[in-house]
Amino acid sequence: MVTNGTTDKKAEDAAQEIARDLRELQRELRGRANDVRKEVVKQLYAGAQTIRREASEAKVGGEAKRNADELARGLEKAASYLNSRSIEDMGEEAVRVVRKNPMRAVMVAFGVGLLMGIMMRGGDK
Repeated sequence: MVTNGTTDKKAEDAAQEIARDLRELQRELRGRANDVRKEVVKQLYAGAQTIRREASEAKVGGEAKRNADELARGLEKAASYLNSRSIEDMGEEAVRVVRKNPMRAVMVAFGVGLLMGIMMRGGDK
């Protein structure tokens, strides 16, 4: 027969093992998110460079060239933001923004969800 002390010890050991597994999973996810962040930074910089190159090669006029440059600057600004912050920093910043503007955050989330739903639905008409 199992005594109450033995059951408590087994439960405590299981809880400690679960806690270790969760910490390991958190480390893995943080590492993967950081890898994705780095790749996105590379792609944003490459996209900005491509936009400028294409605009230059196409010999477009003043307004189109300014628009291309503005778009490229926006991509570089986003890349710089991602490059200068950790995943944790961005998460904390997102929490602050949502707390400061909860209705706006809900509306943005609704809009993004709606657009994603429409895109994923695709040809299911």
